[in-house]
Amino acid sequence: MTRLRTRSRAAATTAVLVGCALLLTGCGIKRTGVIDSGHAATVKVPGGNSTVVYFLSKEGDRLVPSPIVGFEGHDINPVVLVSLLLGGPRGRAGEVGLTTGLPRLSPEKDEKLAVSPYSHQGTTVGVPFPVADLSPLARMQLVCTVGLSAVPETVTPVILIGTDTTLPAADCDLKR
Repeated sequence: MTRLRTRSRAAATTAVLVGCALLLTGCGIKRTGVIDSGHAATVKVPGGNSTVVYFLSKEGDRLVPSPIVGFEGHDINPVVLVSLLLGGPRGRAGEVGLTTGLPRLSPEKDEKLAVSPYSHQGTTVGVPFPVADLSPLARMQLVCTVGLSAVPETVTPVILIGTDTTLPAADCDLKR
């Protein structure tokens, strides 16, 4: 019986020592620096009382909503909204590096902007520059800014009219 007890104790002691060794080996893990893993998570911005314009991320690869400060709870004239969009990111939006794919308008060209009233076919936006050569994201900046502000909680189709052509109606696609 003593041999059996000795073997059991030896096995138990070995198991305890192996377990301790395994626990102690984890202490040698070296720290690493920050690892880039892509873009930050996207969030849905609630419509509520906040009107937003859509700029491009500083990488220029996706749309980013930028709330218009100072107009909470008020409807903004769609022409003024487009004018704010074409003025480019300002304030906090500019500080964080947002950019635009749209041409900047000089103040004298602001009067050539036009946005039709909402109808069941959508809304028409007229701009004083060519629209055919705009990147898909630049087009989505206009479409999402106007299309999501026309009727609250509704995606409105937007037709873009430029100095060169009229583009077919498009819905806001924030996944671009």
